[in-house]
Amino acid sequence: MKVSSSVYKGIQYVQVSTLPVEQRERLLGTINKELFIKILVDGKIIGNCLQFKDYEWWFESVYRPVGANERSETAQSEAELVPLAPGSSI
Repeated sequence: MKVSSSVYKGIQYVQVSTLPVEQRERLLGTINKELFIKILVDGKIIGNCLQFKDYEWWFESVYRPVGANERSETAQSEAELVPLAPGSSI
């Protein structure tokens, strides 16, 4: 599930540490490290953030397709099953 963004002074972002574990691990292994930003919020630097547009692109282009392929393969396998008539044996 895609997470919602945080907004500070017009910057829409997600903090990687708040992502679900599976997303966080996959994101850290697949995204360009140069996209990470730091944001100064109330005098504290929040690191390991991504602009929401970059997170959304990653979610739709990298994260979601793997899950979608797995679902479609399962659905295709189930669609190929042919129900047997009652009382028939293999």
